[in-house]
Amino acid sequence: MDNNITLDKFPVIIREKEGFVFPKGTKFEYEPFIAYRGIERKENDYTDVTELDFRSYAELGKKSRRIDTDDPSYFSVSLYTDRKGVENALCFPRKNRKIAKGKVCCEIGPILMKNRDGHVDWWLYDNVKVEGFIICEEGE
Repeated sequence: MDNNITLDKFPVIIREKEGFVFPKGTKFEYEPFIAYRGIERKENDYTDVTELDFRSYAELGKKSRRIDTDDPSYFSVSLYTDRKGVENALCFPRKNRKIAKGKVCCEIGPILMKNRDGHVDWWLYDNVKVEGFIICEEGE
């Protein structure tokens, strides 16, 4: 991790994680871009997207078969740079899931772009407002 980066700006779950280090290639400065995220919603629920839709597995206390709890990705939220990426990763369409679309910017947190399927890890700063994300209609 860059010597100028401290964990003070991040949620307590990251600050208290002993030995937490962002992966090589993590970007703290980047141009804004549009991203897609799978969110939980019942079939006919189009409630506005909020910060609650951007909690990491670590914050939710979930375990994942794919991510070790010591892996920095466990503390990030997953995004995709295109809709197809999220559809393929989460096997859309699904009754209990919707796709949110919005702008990602460095003021909200650093990212790590992964080359597989347009996947992005996004570590949100503590107490940020994730604004402008909307639920996409099918085919949008």
